Amino acid sequence: MKCPKCTTETFASFTIREVTVDRCTTCGGIWFDEWELSQLLKESPQLLTSLRGGEEREDLDAKRGHCPRDATPLLRMYSTINQSIVVDTCLQCRGIWLDSGEFEKLLFAGQE
Repeated sequence: MKCPKCTTETFASFTIREVTVDRCTTCGGIWFDEWELSQLLKESPQLLTSLRGGEEREDLDAKRGHCPRDATPLLRMYSTINQSIVVDTCLQCRGIWLDSGEFEKLLFAGQE
């Protein structure tokens, strides 16, 4: 896999309740295959500690990328959970890329 934002090929895998996601070890972005994000957002924040946090980087957030699974250009769209977040979505495989820090914002949306 190649990171859609910083183009590194080094990822760390995290498995939480049988859902395995990949996090870029360089920029901290996270790749969710279809349905994985919605499954994990239902979990307790304490269970998701390994995916939380991260530094926001405007330079990478604004960058358009390609799907790390099939190289399709990612479509940038506003999240329905928190419209201040732009998620990168693959229309081919339906995966979702979240830049560093965005997962935590989605996890706590509506709790501020």
